[in-house]
Amino acid sequence: MDPSSLYTTMAGLQDITAQIEATSANLANSQTAGYAAVQASAVAAPYAGGNAPVGADVVAEVPGRDTMPGPMTSTGDPLNVAVGGDAWLEVQTPSGNALTRDGSLQITSAGILADSAGNPILGTTGSPISVPNLAKLQIGADGTVSGVPASTPGGPATSIGQIRLVATPAGGLTDIGDSLFAPAPGASLQTDTTATLSQTYLNASNVDLTQTMMTMITESRSYQLQTQLMKSQAAGSDSLNAMLAQG
Repeated sequence: MDPSSLYTTMAGLQDITAQIEATSANLANSQTAGYAAVQASAVAAPYAGGNAPVGADVVAEVPGRDTMPGPMTSTGDPLNVAVGGDAWLEVQTPSGNALTRDGSLQITSAGILADSAGNPILGTTGSPISVPNLAKLQIGADGTVSGVPASTPGGPATSIGQIRLVATPAGGLTDIGDSLFAPAPGASLQTDTTATLSQTYLNASNVDLTQTMMTMITESRSYQLQTQLMKSQAAGSDSLNAMLAQG
């Protein structure tokens, strides 16, 4: 039996495994606010070496992400914002600035507007937004943060700052966990003046749950077929070797 057929089957199994891992991650995060679905991909790489078989191996690439925003869901929470358009919130993390669409905001004990993990939300000035004690918080469609001071609950709202909305940068995004993404090294972050924010809403995960479940079923069947094929090829090779040994 040609050993290259076994290698080909193994390569197919590697590809399907990578797809299943991506689909599993998407299913697990179908309810995670701001989650960007994983898109698995692979490339063919010719076998190398003096005794390399004919054909090519499958090499899984770094999973890409579907960067389209998820649908908006109403929460009624004034500290929730959803991004409208292909834009992101910019946050300040210990390892550098990052982008997110998880608009579950909070006001830290230090009075800084932050994401759910406590990373400061950056304003159009490039600095965190300091929020005084307010009777009511308002976030406009353009990201303007304002509110009525708690000391004058019947008074007018005053502007505090403006949340920066960043366009999806060129060069792709790298997942760094917790719905945070790092731009490519050296990428220039540009303000998206066409994007909007909707207060009391969140961007849900952009995973299509029904389609993803159907994909998982298809991939599971493919995995089973590839596994059975590999077992059949291995059994055939064993039988051939046994016959050759007897001859």
